[in-house]
Amino acid sequence: MHEMTPSEMLKDPLIRQMLRADKISLASFAALLEAAARRNARPASVSSFAASKMPDSWSIDVAAYI
Repeated sequence: MHEMTPSEMLKDPLIRQMLRADKISLASFAALLEAAARRNARPASVSSFAASKMPDSWSIDVAAYI
């Protein structure tokens, strides 16, 4: 089992259905994902496989998923 990327989460039909049911916009969910990624990002000095695979910033084009 793999963790979903923010892009996969924005495309996932079940997540989108739950967002609609909860009246949460795709843009606000994307902003939440971006804020969480920034909050949980590791400093560049940390040397680990996971840290090397984490992007410095998340740039999510919400319009591409609407």
